[in-house]
Amino acid sequence: MKYLTFVISITILFSVYSSNAQQCDQISNVARFDCYPEKDPNKEKCLARNCCWRLPIEPANYTQKQSIGFGFVDVPFCYYPKDFPNYKIASNEITDFGQRIRILKRQTTYMPHDILNLTVDLIYETEQRFRIRIYDSANQRYEVPLQVPVVEKKANITDYEVKLSEQPFAILVTRKSTGAILFDSSVSSLIFADQFIKFSTRLSSPLLYGLGEHQQPLLINVTHEWKRLTFYTRDFPPMQYINLYGVHPFHINLEPASDNQTNVHGQFFLNSNAMDIDLQPLPALTYTTIGGIID
Repeated sequence: MKYLTFVISITILFSVYSSNAQQCDQISNVARFDCYPEKDPNKEKCLARNCCWRLPIEPANYTQKQSIGFGFVDVPFCYYPKDFPNYKIASNEITDFGQRIRILKRQTTYMPHDILNLTVDLIYETEQRFRIRIYDSANQRYEVPLQVPVVEKKANITDYEVKLSEQPFAILVTRKSTGAILFDSSVSSLIFADQFIKFSTRLSSPLLYGLGEHQQPLLINVTHEWKRLTFYTRDFPPMQYINLYGVHPFHINLEPASDNQTNVHGQFFLNSNAMDIDLQPLPALTYTTIGGIID
């Protein structure tokens, strides 16, 4: 079994405009990323965020809908268009640890205090460990006061390959030996505001372990399910899918294999702010948190 550790250190002006048909091409249900996860979404609220409002292409036929207090996690009616405001690469500098990239966004989103100038550090720590840090280029933000390995020199040999999309900005990480996707942020737009950070990645498969602390099955299978897990510690008796007294935003994702060899990789989000993690059958995972950085 090969195991690759993938570390993500996670760590506006309010504008109203209408969407057009080209932005909102009908995409499959599982490829929709929720633009209005709050209570009582409607078309007017959705369009105010410059997002798309469409009924599902066909009736959802999932084996289970998971209650999360204010409703159900299911196919979103309000979802991000392909041309939602995103960042583009302004500069890309080779460093001793890997790459330092500056990304800019010209147009704000619906979130107040959008941060338009970000720095991205791509750190090639070891043959099997890669780290991404995205943070405000101008202002210091809160980071978890936890000692982690500091790597100053790039690993010469790695079992992962990193590719970048210049505009819209996205990061793709694949396993060299199999081609399996380990991280792919191109599936949805990055939003980085003062008290709101949201980004998504494609999963290698719909099968994963981790994302604690919640009372739930050991194996999380989102082949036919949408799930939302809340990470906010509280002293509360164990109830299924409800946030409890610990937070550990780490998961292990099984990778598809054709040679009967099982590969897995782990992904850790170093962020201690309250957050939601959404899982959907694409398969994909979305982090939403209220502060800190992407690390």
